[in-house]
Amino acid sequence: MKLNRYRLLFILFAFLSLAGLTSCFPEQQIANRFIRTPGIITLKVAPPTYVLKFSHKGETIRDFATLDTAAQDSALWATSRYIRSVSDSIVLETYMNAFISGLRDLGFKVYLEGLADSFPADGPQSYLVDIPQIQLDEYLYTLEDEGEFMDTLYQKRIVLNAIDFSTWVELGKASGTIRRKTVLYSSMTGYDGFDGRFYNDPFTGMVRYKYSIDTLTVDDVHDLAGYAGRQHAGYLYDFFLNQYIIRHLPEGMEPFDYYRYNPKRKSIYPAEDERFEVLQER
Repeated sequence: MKLNRYRLLFILFAFLSLAGLTSCFPEQQIANRFIRTPGIITLKVAPPTYVLKFSHKGETIRDFATLDTAAQDSALWATSRYIRSVSDSIVLETYMNAFISGLRDLGFKVYLEGLADSFPADGPQSYLVDIPQIQLDEYLYTLEDEGEFMDTLYQKRIVLNAIDFSTWVELGKASGTIRRKTVLYSSMTGYDGFDGRFYNDPFTGMVRYKYSIDTLTVDDVHDLAGYAGRQHAGYLYDFFLNQYIIRHLPEGMEPFDYYRYNPKRKSIYPAEDERFEVLQER
């Protein structure tokens, strides 16, 4: 079994392009109208001010359960491999640069909080994008691999380092007296790189397990921030795209799926779990 260093929490399903969708789908025609009109949406983006960081590796600390809460927190921080070494400023700068450049590449007009004197707040398609929280969670992930030889099933457990990169985004219209917000959420994960397999030792006839681990580094966590920023720019585009589809479908009709846009192919396909999760609409 081979495990890539970066892996989404989501399982990516088979690609289905817009060209492959049946031409009678109303979603296709509606989506095409949205895609052909870049720049109609204007965003003012407010970045987070800090990164929340937690370690959940209590199982590696002797007598952890007997410690009080303060002592547990101190021990978790002191024994962490990543969160005490990750730079908040690098994470925030890397994430925001990737997020903003990704939004602009997709056709959005983007203004930054504090530098937005010319932001058209009264525009019909002007939105506030607030990122109140980015959170890193460090923990151990147990990978289970198995193989069958001569009708016997062999199993192996490998413990890997893992980091969850979680982001909350609040989206709302810039104009209007009632400020309704939609809270969006995404979590992505970085693991140790891993490659392993069972094999039959020709010299002893015994089934053995061979593996290698490419340990996740602090720089990899910083890189994960950039990857998340680029993905989230696409997720936000997809959110607007699917809202547009819902609003323009014939009355009484619901979308066949939730769609993801591929700007290189200029096509859409079912997003499955590769999307923002809507936590709250208020």
